[in-house]
Amino acid sequence: MDVHVAQARRTTATVLKQWSLPDAPAEDARLVVSELVSNAIIHGSGDVRLRLQHDDHELRIRVTDDSTAPARRRRASAADLGGRGLHLVACLSLRWGVADGGRTTYAVIPTLTEAPPCRCTTQSSTDPTC
Repeated sequence: MDVHVAQARRTTATVLKQWSLPDAPAEDARLVVSELVSNAIIHGSGDVRLRLQHDDHELRIRVTDDSTAPARRRRASAADLGGRGLHLVACLSLRWGVADGGRTTYAVIPTLTEAPPCRCTTQSSTDPTC
């Protein structure tokens, strides 16, 4: 798994540098790519494919595998080793979701230097919200 995730992060970094994306959204994008690719490898099946698209205002990240089981955000307890990836994706993205009958998980990251309207806050230790 680490090789594929690391490769996806390197590819993303290279592409975003070519697109001259500012550092803050580029770092958010690398983390989102890591989480989505990790989820596809752990919970999906078949080949994992990464697609990046960008315009002046947003970067669209799509990760596709062959599984039709859609990605689900879950609540991780303090003792859980995993289960926080899609929470991070939700906090760093303007929006995220599932498409193609569950095969694709996507996230949209703002490319402007200002912060997105939704950043993570924690109301209580059991109810993280954006």
